[in-house]
Amino acid sequence: MGLDLHQLRHSAATHLGEAEIPLQLIMGKTRHKNPRIARRYVRPGAEAIAKVTKCWRPAAVTTD
Repeated sequence: MGLDLHQLRHSAATHLGEAEIPLQLIMGKTRHKNPRIARRYVRPGAEAIAKVTKCWRPAAVTTD
């Protein structure tokens, strides 16, 4: 079973989003005119979520 063009477009938008490409450039590549629609395709994967979590996690508190 192969991928159709819609699935390839979705996959490309996801990979571009994970590469931290700005939404405006993703929209240009996928030819979306509405940012709300384009954001539907940009789904962060586990690695991207882990990266953000690491940035938000407060430094470990040590008790002496």
